[in-house]
Amino acid sequence: MIRLTAAAKNEVLDVTVSLGEFDPSVDGAYRNVKTFPLAVSPGELFVSVTSDRPVDIAITSADGICLKFKDSILCDTLGPIEVSKKGTMALIAGVFRGDRAELRVRAWMG
Repeated sequence: MIRLTAAAKNEVLDVTVSLGEFDPSVDGAYRNVKTFPLAVSPGELFVSVTSDRPVDIAITSADGICLKFKDSILCDTLGPIEVSKKGTMALIAGVFRGDRAELRVRAWMG
């Protein structure tokens, strides 16, 4: 389940999501990885993660290069991440197969 809230000024993403849901229709039978596009502009990007269980978070550039990665996050802020041009980056959240987590992810430009 994904819940999006209205974006505030400079806010790129504000989402509450469940990870690790059992789904026999997908490879591996679990929805343990979710990817979110981030529409960014030049400046600094910040990402805040709050979760009830440890999750792994990666921030990638438009070219697919991993800019930041942290594993086993319960509550943390990543950033500042320098953004040199307007475009789309990605935030990837994941848990190990069989694990579950409820998390809130916020991203904003500073």
